[in-house]
Amino acid sequence: MQKRKDFIWKMGGQQGEGIESCGEIMATILAKEGYSLYSQRLFASRIKGGHTTFALRVALEQVMSIGEGVDFLLSLDQETVDMHGSEVREGGYIICDSKVNPDFSKFEGTKVNCLSLPISETAMKQGSLLMRNIVALGMSVALLGFDTKMFKDAIAAKFAKKSQEIVDKNLAAFDDGYGLVMEKLGDVEIDTLPAPGKKDQMFLLGNEACALGAIAAGSRFMASYPITPASEVMEYMIKNMDKLGATIVQTEDEIAACMTAMGGVYAGVRGFTCTSGPGLSLMAESLSMASMAELPMVVIDVQRSGPSTGMATKVEQSDIDAACYNAHGDYSGIVISPTSIEECFYEIQKAFNLAEMYQCPVIFMPDLQQGLNKQSVPSFDLNRVPINRGKMMKEADLPELEQPNYFKRFELTEDGISPRTIPGMKNGLFLSTGLEHNEEGKPAEAPTMHVAQTDKRFRKLETVADNYEPFLNNAKYDEADVLVVGMASSRGAIEEAVAEFDQEGVKVNHLQLRLIKPFPAKQLQPFMDAAKKVVIVEHNATGQLTNLFKINMHKKSKISSCLKYDGNPFTKSYVKNAIKEVL
Repeated sequence: MQKRKDFIWKMGGQQGEGIESCGEIMATILAKEGYSLYSQRLFASRIKGGHTTFALRVALEQVMSIGEGVDFLLSLDQETVDMHGSEVREGGYIICDSKVNPDFSKFEGTKVNCLSLPISETAMKQGSLLMRNIVALGMSVALLGFDTKMFKDAIAAKFAKKSQEIVDKNLAAFDDGYGLVMEKLGDVEIDTLPAPGKKDQMFLLGNEACALGAIAAGSRFMASYPITPASEVMEYMIKNMDKLGATIVQTEDEIAACMTAMGGVYAGVRGFTCTSGPGLSLMAESLSMASMAELPMVVIDVQRSGPSTGMATKVEQSDIDAACYNAHGDYSGIVISPTSIEECFYEIQKAFNLAEMYQCPVIFMPDLQQGLNKQSVPSFDLNRVPINRGKMMKEADLPELEQPNYFKRFELTEDGISPRTIPGMKNGLFLSTGLEHNEEGKPAEAPTMHVAQTDKRFRKLETVADNYEPFLNNAKYDEADVLVVGMASSRGAIEEAVAEFDQEGVKVNHLQLRLIKPFPAKQLQPFMDAAKKVVIVEHNATGQLTNLFKINMHKKSKISSCLKYDGNPFTKSYVKNAIKEVL
């Protein structure tokens, strides 16, 4: 039988039933075996209860989206069948707990295989309903045709800290679930994936990749306040702070977090904070001060659905305007966004470099789909991004100061970037406040000085797009029917849509934007000029990224939007339909 290239497994039920744990066991094992994985958790904004699913796309080649449809749906309740049964593809399987007496009537006459199996009853044979997820894991392994040994070894390791009796009962629950499916299927052959062979890869959250990247960049100071979907960055840092000699401060709110991180940056360390939309709003005044004081501050903003509390566990890219504009005054700063979970590691290191090279706040903007979902990525190269601290002065190179002179920390240089010292450096004394100032940092409200310093703060950003790759370039054609531009997690769906257009003979170029501010108009314009139409793909209702294109680019009549703001990630078909509309 012809082997498939990938399959999508999904399990659903109520939060607190071990669904994520079941998915994590499966994903961790398959990642070790060399499969390429992309996962997605959908859950309600509450601690326990509410509908939840864990989906896992398993492939032989790297995948960067959750894909479309479901091949194997494992349901612990009727709600999962009702909500997700229509996603199951022809020839796919639905397994539902017989305890809920599942209604499969709408699948009659279809080629979807429906199995009602005693998941709860089987778990109770081992003494607890808590083992339903392990029974379901056994059923999944049988359905997918994987070897049981590696899963049983993982179960034994997971419960090893408990009693041997607990280990044995969970292994028995797994075997019982496996046996039920094998008995039900009989001689039916399932089209499964061949073993790909071991790979040097990791399986991790984008938030974990951000934290690892910050560590690799030399950061040992973080101040933050917990918020979904960004909390795992701080949690990862806290778990590893003792190994690193790092200091992590959980503050009372986001304002304090931003100001505390700014204090660390002023003192000379690579400090940062992490938040989501509501927290970014609270940080606006502090970021404006960081711009005035030219502090190399990094803020990670993991975007979620808003406004206000919105849908805190759903994806959106609606913080673009806030990141670019919500700090008051003529605020100068940089905004960048990673195009993948792998880039969460590498681009956050570049964010620290940019902050110190240009001495300004840098907002780093993954989205929830990247931050809270795991993907398999090639193991990271810790030496790929060298540390660049910009115009940081060495004490030995500082000229003698004569009282009452201060060091010219805000010197009006040609490139707009001033030499920088940190407190304690001999001959490096300067004043730093939120007030407009002269070159030494002393308050100065003379019109000429305000104009000169304002121009300096913006002049230094003119070369950002020359020193940073502003977008991922997937443009194959000198002349294209359509140029499609996305940001953050939309990359995978766009790449899959573009690949299908290639097969159909339609010329579609693709750029995935990294640099949001300052907007790289000069670098983008040739690609726009070479395309008949331009489609901007983004997760918000108001076309915030599209508006940046219309503000900064020529030939605006070419531009249209592909918007999605229902909390679900982009799919290949959704993007493809939007492109077809402009052809």
